[in-house]
Amino acid sequence: MNRAKISKKIPVRLLATVPQAEIPVEGAASAIPLPTGPHGGQREAALRFGPYLEAVHHMLAKDDYRKLLKGLRSRLNRVVAVEEIDWLEIRTEKHGACYHVARIQVSVAGQQTPFAVNVAAIPEAREQLEREFRLLMLLNARYKNKTLPNVYFKGAGLYREKGKPVKWLHMFVAEWLRGYHEFHLHRDDRRGSNRMLLWDMDKGAHYISQRECFELYRQAARILTLYYNYHNFRQIYPWHHAAGDFVIKAKKGKIHIRLITIRDYSAVVDFSSRKRAAKLLGLIIFFLHLTVQMRVDRLDGVGQVVWAEDHCLEGTVTGFLDGWAERKKQIRKEIPSVGEVRDLLRRFSKDEWLHFLVEMLGSYTFSQEEVSLLRYHGNAHIDCLMRLLTSGV
Repeated sequence: MNRAKISKKIPVRLLATVPQAEIPVEGAASAIPLPTGPHGGQREAALRFGPYLEAVHHMLAKDDYRKLLKGLRSRLNRVVAVEEIDWLEIRTEKHGACYHVARIQVSVAGQQTPFAVNVAAIPEAREQLEREFRLLMLLNARYKNKTLPNVYFKGAGLYREKGKPVKWLHMFVAEWLRGYHEFHLHRDDRRGSNRMLLWDMDKGAHYISQRECFELYRQAARILTLYYNYHNFRQIYPWHHAAGDFVIKAKKGKIHIRLITIRDYSAVVDFSSRKRAAKLLGLIIFFLHLTVQMRVDRLDGVGQVVWAEDHCLEGTVTGFLDGWAERKKQIRKEIPSVGEVRDLLRRFSKDEWLHFLVEMLGSYTFSQEEVSLLRYHGNAHIDCLMRLLTSGV
């Protein structure tokens, strides 16, 4: 297949982001293998920097950059002609369990605009990529919460490596969240405790304060609650802090958080009834899972499964109630008020909460490590949860 024909020769620079360096992808560097991500192995297709980035460029350049121009129109709120593009920069950024992530920097009449490109290298990842693109389009159209990344277009680029069959890499182009970074619990040996570490690639990794942690958990819980459907139990799930599903921007003591991936959006609980009692039980199970899952992370994202301290729970409960109050405003009389929900949650005894905990474990998926962690902390978690609810959070 011929490469895309273009009306203008646009300069393109290919770069690889590697630890402590950024290298041009040319000559011998083109043949360097990409990292395979935290769960990579023999099942994952081996890719090399040069052909990988060329495949991204091939997808962009098709039909005289037609799809990229459409994306630029959405970003810049005006029609953009191909002749206005000064140059392109395509660089490797991340290599996750599902996708490789590249970043495009496009200069249009001197103005630089970034995009993220999620690239699937294996069939299972392609299926997830197709589903995620569809769900992001759906949820962004249905909800106007501005908490998920915008997506612009999808496509495929030819991967050509000497001596191997030509193949297609499937990908979609989305909003690049400038200034947002991953965060994970990290062992602070000086204090003898786990603290939240912001992986700020611009200013250097640093711990965030307990007040900022409260806001982190509040906003994350609010986001997930905003997308919970009271009537059919559909919700954003699965999600996990260890996977870097949320990212934050910390600026002048303020925290801003975004959810950057949607693996699925479906009902988790399996209730055949749609009566009020079933809907309330579904909401209770969703809330309880939210309080538990928010506390689970892996040290530095890949290490031992760990449990966040009690202060995160106040942020989570507050965020759930904040999100529910917003949902009530959005759909008026169709769901119970935040006051009714708060009163309901305060009504239960410890034995009833422990019963709900068992119900929750039967509905959601946890690893063996996480189940062991929950068995150890579950009793104290319910005690803390009940204190927060009765104290008027």
